[in-house]
Amino acid sequence: MKRDGVFISYSKKDVKWLDYLRVHLSFLEREYKLTIWEDSKIEVGAEWRTEINKAISATKVAILMVSANFLSSEFINNEELPALLAAAKEEGAYIFPIIVSHCMFSDIEAISKFQTINPPTKPLTVMDEGQIDALFVKVTREVKRVLSSDTVTPHNHNIPTSIDVLKASFIRVKVMNILFSKTENIDGLSIKEIYTLSNIDKRKEVIRVIHELEALEILDKSKKGNITYYKLTSLGHNFISEHALL
Repeated sequence: MKRDGVFISYSKKDVKWLDYLRVHLSFLEREYKLTIWEDSKIEVGAEWRTEINKAISATKVAILMVSANFLSSEFINNEELPALLAAAKEEGAYIFPIIVSHCMFSDIEAISKFQTINPPTKPLTVMDEGQIDALFVKVTREVKRVLSSDTVTPHNHNIPTSIDVLKASFIRVKVMNILFSKTENIDGLSIKEIYTLSNIDKRKEVIRVIHELEALEILDKSKKGNITYYKLTSLGHNFISEHALL
C-alpha cells in the first residue's frame, strides 16, 4: 500500500489540542485532498483495531501529540506507537512529535530520537495563541513538504503563489536584520517598532512572522509593563552570521 497519509496519535484528554491542530491541517485536506487520520474517523460499528491498522499502513507522516496523558496511555504505547515506529524504521515514515505539556519525553529513547516540532522545554501549554498558531503553521508546512515530492498536487489553483512565499521569506529576513542592527536596544523592540522600521504595508504579516520566528527560537520575548519586546536569541544571531543575511 502506498504511504501518502497523515496519522495523528494523541490522548483523548488532549483533544482540545487536536481540534486546534486540525483547523490548520484542514487546508491540506481541502486544497490537496490529503488523508489526515485520527480516531474520530472510525465509523460507528467499525472494527477499531482494523481501521487503525489500515490507517497506519498508509501513513507517511505521523504526528505525535506528546504529553503526560499521551505517555501514560496503554493503548498508545501498546498499539499505535509500536506500529508507527516500525513504519518509520522499516518504510521511511516520518515522525513529528509535538510537545503538548511538560512530560518525560526526553527520557524515552524510542521517541526522543526524533526531532520535535517545538522544544520539550516550550510545550503548547506555556505558549500564547499567536505562538501556537505559528507552530501549527510550521507543522502544516512540514507535512506538505514531506508529501509534496510525489503526492501533493493542488486541487485548486487559487492558492498562494510563489510570489507570496517569496514575500513571506523577505519579511522574515527583514525582521531579523532589523533586530540584528538594533542590538543596542537591550530590551529589544516592540511589535510597533519592528513594524514601523520594516516599512511593510500589512501589520498582520509582520506580526505573523514575529510569532513564527519566536516558535523557531530565533526570537525571544520579554515584557516590560504592558509592552512585549522581541530580540534575537543566540541561535538567531548565529543564523544571520552563518547565512550572511545582512
